[in-house]
Amino acid sequence: MPSAAVLGPVVLPLIAAGVIAIFGFAGKSLGRVAAAAGAWSSLLALLAVWVPIRSSLELSLGPLGFGSSFDLRTDGVTFAFGLMIATPAAILLTVQPRAWPQAVLSLLALASAMAAVESAGVVLTAVAGGTAATLAVVLLVTEDPRARRPSWAMLLAGWLALSWFGVILQVGGGTAVYSAVPVATVTGPLFALLTASAVLVSCLFPWRTWPADLWTRPSLRAAGITVATLYPMGFYLLVRAYELGDDRYPHPLFNVALAVIGLTTAFAAAARAQAAPTRREFLGELIPGFGGFALTAIALGTPLGLIGGLILLATASAMVACLALLPDQAGVASLVTIAAAVGLPPGIAFGARVIGIEATFEAGDFIGLIGVASVVTWVTWMVGGARAIGLPAGRGHPLVETSPKVSLLIAMLTLVGGPALAVIKAGFADPVAAEVMQPSTSALTGGLTNVVTVSSVLPAATLFAPLLVFAALAYGLANMSTIRTQARPALFKVPAAEALSRARTALRSASVPEQYRTILNVRELEMAAAGGQPVLWLGALVALAYAVTR
Repeated sequence: MPSAAVLGPVVLPLIAAGVIAIFGFAGKSLGRVAAAAGAWSSLLALLAVWVPIRSSLELSLGPLGFGSSFDLRTDGVTFAFGLMIATPAAILLTVQPRAWPQAVLSLLALASAMAAVESAGVVLTAVAGGTAATLAVVLLVTEDPRARRPSWAMLLAGWLALSWFGVILQVGGGTAVYSAVPVATVTGPLFALLTASAVLVSCLFPWRTWPADLWTRPSLRAAGITVATLYPMGFYLLVRAYELGDDRYPHPLFNVALAVIGLTTAFAAAARAQAAPTRREFLGELIPGFGGFALTAIALGTPLGLIGGLILLATASAMVACLALLPDQAGVASLVTIAAAVGLPPGIAFGARVIGIEATFEAGDFIGLIGVASVVTWVTWMVGGARAIGLPAGRGHPLVETSPKVSLLIAMLTLVGGPALAVIKAGFADPVAAEVMQPSTSALTGGLTNVVTVSSVLPAATLFAPLLVFAALAYGLANMSTIRTQARPALFKVPAAEALSRARTALRSASVPEQYRTILNVRELEMAAAGGQPVLWLGALVALAYAVTR
């Protein structure tokens, strides 16, 4: 396989974006065909690079800046996260109609995200990730400037922190390449900067943030692309952190702290979901819930936990496309989506959460208590899902951008895919664990039918297949006509939730006295970037890249 093939997942959507823009300026829109071709070509190029050889492939394009190199690499981590990013983006660009400027921005965001996960070093990841974040802001503002969206400062904060981390690595260790950084360079304080950047990039906080807020927008075209391209990035950094630290974090306290943050995020999302007044608001909490469970599993520091977290993230990426295409109306599509997302057996989410919880118990000590709390959080999600089936739909988005059949197909595949859990583990998650960790024999064995752990064997095929038959029979016997959508009381109220919400509102509305205000207004800068010529924000990105590499 030639090294130049590594460029395919990044260059092909850029070429498609350029062609669409040229025809668009000429007054002719190429429609969904060209956008879909660009996105699927990126995904197919990734598969073509990885599947035949299933080993690392690197390409050096020369110096990026002072001391930094422009190196790209495709390995197991790149393949896994590239699939998470490109697959939902390709589905959405294929199904949802959009104006040609929106298609161009979506393809540019996809190319930037793919460049971030293909980057062989920290600095290039930060530059590409900051580009993807900027394009996401422009995409959201151009779609609807009045709808809810994250601020540019919020999205860039994590990438600026990562840039700082990369510069320190470059100065202190002589390189910021993931596979070449001296382990002694990654000290505790420096690693804290990396974890902070990862948490900021994916907004892994217990309060409601943009991964949930975006699903309340009147249109979900830009929301789906934004979540698909940006949300996995923070987890990508945490997985690469194992490679930086020679298969471990510098201190076990980092594992515990990140696991607690993940569990808190998952439970807070479950608490908000079970009190949601509409089904749309419940569905908006699904991605933060998946992210919290995935962070808890990945932070355990074991191959089994990493495998469980990666499968959860893959399921979440499928849910991104499903939620963006799901119409706001009762029916089979909503029912199957909720069942698949909350972890009803025998779905993939069910199997992945079983693996993650098993990993906490095998880790022992305090981590075992996190496993118990994870079970409680999972039960809360299931009960909240049962309540959400009968909730009102909420504010709907245009039917032209929905596809009940496609969303049902995605949800059905994740729900019936449980028996193939061992296959997904072997082909998707095991290469990542083998890349960044020294795998234990038990965690990476079991074949295509079983998931083997230290203390048990999960016969995925022989156990989940009968559960699938039972679930199909139960659905056939159920009477769906008895479900009535109506407002339902919350299962429980979170203590001090209203007080915290008021405090956040007051903090956001606070302003600096006029005589102390700076001449720079970040919100107005966002609007100018979105409303101006592309040269403006592309120039800002070039300036950022120059500042980081000098």
